[in-house]
Amino acid sequence: MKKKIQLALVSVLITQIIPLLGKPEIILHYKNVIVMLANMSLWLFQPAVSAKETTENKSKDHYSVILILVMSVSSTIIPVVDWAYFSNPYHAEIPATVVGFIILWFGVVLRNYSIRILGKHFTPTIQLQQDHTLITKGPYNFIRHPSYLGALLAIVGIAIFLNSIIGTVAACIAMMIAYVVRIDAEEKALKGLFGNTYLEYQKRTKKLIPFLW
Repeated sequence: MKKKIQLALVSVLITQIIPLLGKPEIILHYKNVIVMLANMSLWLFQPAVSAKETTENKSKDHYSVILILVMSVSSTIIPVVDWAYFSNPYHAEIPATVVGFIILWFGVVLRNYSIRILGKHFTPTIQLQQDHTLITKGPYNFIRHPSYLGALLAIVGIAIFLNSIIGTVAACIAMMIAYVVRIDAEEKALKGLFGNTYLEYQKRTKKLIPFLW
């Protein structure tokens, strides 16, 4: 837990405090505080990533965890900077703010719930365990990667909540790139482990977006 807290604080520092040093008066603006809480929630409910784990699992993971981290950080910094310096942070477009808030926290809840269902099988890097089982209950009954969808919604929700159009576009593009790479690597590993069972699972579910993909 100590490492999770450290990573959460570092994430908040990099994405929401350092970018606002030019406008320190809005660091504790209610919008930034809400995003801080969401940011920390995402870090605290998932296993802590480590450099050792990243290196040890590079053959299966292909450093996709690093790509996800880089894209996540960028996708948070861009809307924060746009909100703080290129718009009026004290003016909020109420519809977008409300919709963004809902998407953000729905994403956080979906992400954390999906991680809880996977339990020990959820790892920051792609890992296959000796007693690995294919989880198909809960949201996994509909899509194969609901934890990634949760993170995607949370990060895009941040940009919408901050009323940042450029941030929303950047977050959608960056996170989709990251998760396309990650899902491709992960599904190759899972097909190798579960064979036809995973192929049948693929036929009746979508990868990331319900009814679409």
